[in-house]
Amino acid sequence: MPYLIDGNNLIGVFSSLEVGSQKSREIIIRKLAKFHKITKKRIVLVFDGAPDPYPSRFELYPKSFLVLFPNFGESADEVIKRLISPGMILVSSDRELIEEARRRRLKWMRSREFLRVISSVREEDRGKPIWNPTPQEIEAWLKIFGKK
Repeated sequence: MPYLIDGNNLIGVFSSLEVGSQKSREIIIRKLAKFHKITKKRIVLVFDGAPDPYPSRFELYPKSFLVLFPNFGESADEVIKRLISPGMILVSSDRELIEEARRRRLKWMRSREFLRVISSVREEDRGKPIWNPTPQEIEAWLKIFGKK
């Protein structure tokens, strides 16, 4: 399921980052790019304010990781509401956005919860099986399929 992320809201859960700062945006983009690279989850990241120096639509990985900025006079919340669609997971702690997600029966998670998710994913996890068999299970499978 693709993640629709309220960028400024996610920045707000990092104690070392400043909302509205270009450097903070870049740090979040790098963290999410790493998460994307490992998990292959589609990401749509929406920031408030003008892009600096990015264009209003910045593609890291075509169609699988988008960074969007609202048009002049528009808020990130308005963009997010317009983009909400079935099958997405909204990431925000904004009450109004969460209420909109609930109204549309969309899955959602608070930004702090998502921070725990992206923090738990490590590069060495890429390609590892989700299930690690016990020695007894390995022995049972070897009996069924034979030994090499």
